[in-house]
Formats: sequence, structure tokens, C-alpha cells
Amino acid sequence: MMKEEKQLRGILVGCGFMGGMHAQIYHALPGVEIVAGVDGRIPESEEKLAKLGCPAPVFASLSEALAAVECDFVDVCLPTHQHKGNAVEAIEAGKALFCEKPLALSVEEADAIVEAAERNGTLAQVGHCLRFWPEYMRLIEYHKSGDGGQLLSLNLIRRAGRPDYGIDNWLNNEDQSGGAALDLHIHDTDFVLAMLGQPKSIESKVTRDFSGPVHVFSLMEYDGLIVSSEGGWNYPKKWGFQMAFQAVYENAVLDFDSSNGKGLMICEGETEPRALDVVQTDAGESQSGEGNVSDLGGYLNELKYFVKCLRSGEAPAIATLQDARDTLALTLKEIELGEGVKV
Repeated sequence: MMKEEKQLRGILVGCGFMGGMHAQIYHALPGVEIVAGVDGRIPESEEKLAKLGCPAPVFASLSEALAAVECDFVDVCLPTHQHKGNAVEAIEAGKALFCEKPLALSVEEADAIVEAAERNGTLAQVGHCLRFWPEYMRLIEYHKSGDGGQLLSLNLIRRAGRPDYGIDNWLNNEDQSGGAALDLHIHDTDFVLAMLGQPKSIESKVTRDFSGPVHVFSLMEYDGLIVSSEGGWNYPKKWGFQMAFQAVYENAVLDFDSSNGKGLMICEGETEPRALDVVQTDAGESQSGEGNVSDLGGYLNELKYFVKCLRSGEAPAIATLQDARDTLALTLKEIELGEGVKV
């Protein structure tokens, strides 16, 4: 007879757009239950969680929720400026932590979270979902295989219509979100670090508007390699969304563009471009196979991986607090350089 797995109980802090996404995924994962929510909009949030299959009481603060229910983990999906206080509170309460990206608005705040987790031996992960997005994972897998030869160039793009779905328009408030640089472009910066590590040097330019650093153009130098990345949301809100990359190797080119419907493509030698398929696995890893999946993409894979780590008791090795701290530091450096500040 198979041993029944322990039911994992979580508190979801923040029931907005991303909180709703996480609630749907937890509902779909066997043996995981959201036992409480935290949100200032209590009636609306309780109704939303119930509709998403996660009926649970909602409290005005994490302190109230922790006092009212027993839980194994806390998932923070609040606006970025509220991450540090709630993350540290969850850690000090002895709970495992999942925190949405970016980890914080400043390196000092991020360091405080990392220090608290290290002091308490906390199992923690950050929502840098590109590390779990099937097409991006497949690129890292291909890169590590060496099949394409030397990587000659890498270009990454992330563009979006201006977001209007944040409560009280917090995403367009630099003091709360850090602008498009910290909420949108940071995804590609994190992916570059995951794939290639720290660059030897960087250059950047930043477009700024009422929402803060709204569009970033960066060049990162590695040995024999230049990586370019561009990201911003200063497009009309109905423009849509695009994430894309092109990796040029000696013997192949890998292309992905979410806006063209082709999935991940590879062109090798004299052959015509063809699909390079990817599949999701329970381990949150990518492998070649039939079909192309990006429906829930990294959101599903990252929470599967987090739950797997919770069950095994092994600390996450992907999208760690230190990873997120380093990504934040590099993105802030891009902003500073792009605005003409020497660092």
C-alpha cells in the first residue's frame, strides 16, 4: 500500500492577479490546501478564493492568519513594497516561504530577507518563473548539451501593454513596484544569470516616465559573447504581450516568440527551421518530447517544484533567495547605468 502524503497547508498573502493564479495552481496540485488568505479586501477575496476552488477565510494581516490557522508555508503575492515585512514575518514564524518576484525593492531589503531565512533555516523560493518556463528551460538544456557549438549571441525581449490590473494602479507607482524595470525586465536579467552567470561588464539605457524606469535596453558582455535584452511596458494597454529570445550558436539558431504561435524553433546547418518541442515534468524540469506547452508554463512548474521541495524537505536549488537577491542587484545596476549614474 502506498504511503499517503501529508496534506500541505498554505496561507496565500495577496489575492489579486498573481494570487489568483497561484490559488488555481494549488487547487490543482494533489495534497495542497490553502487554509487562509490575507488581503485588505476581505469579502471580495473570500468570494474569489471560493470560485477558484480554494474556499478559505481571509484576514486583514498575516499576523491574524498565523494566529488563526496552522500552516506549512506562506506564499507572498503582494505588491513588491510589501514583500520584505511579510516575508520576514513568515520566516520568523517558522514557515516555508514562496515569495513573488522581485524579492524586494532594494538590495538592503533583500539582504534582510536572506539573512532571516539563513538564521532560521527556512525553505524558500522566489517566483522567477522563466527559470521554469518550458521554452527557456529547453534553451538552457540545449546550451548545456553543447550541440550547437559556441554561443555567439543571445537576445531577449519582454514587452507589454501598460498594466492596469494592479489594485490602486500599484504597478505604475515606482515606489511600490520599481516600474517596468523591476517588475517586467527583471525576468530576462534573471534568466541570463541562470544561464550564463554574472557578466564581465554591462551597458544600459533607460526610458523613464511617470511610472519610473519604463523601458530598459541592456548589453551584457561575457567572454566572446554579447547578450542584449530589452523590456518595457510603455505600449498602449491593449497592445498585448511578447516574450522572445534568439540564441545564435556556431551550428544552430534557437528562436522563440510568444506572439507568433510557432513555439520554440531551431534552424541547423542547411536544413529548414523546425519545432524543437518541450514538455513539462513533475520535477519542474524540461526535456525533449511531443507537444509544446506554455499554457501555465513557469507558474505551474515553479509551484510544483516548491511543493516537491516541501515534501522532501530539501531546499530549492532553483530560484533561491540568493539568486533573487543577485538578480535584483544586477537589475538595479542596469537602471543606475541607464540613467547615467556611475556604479
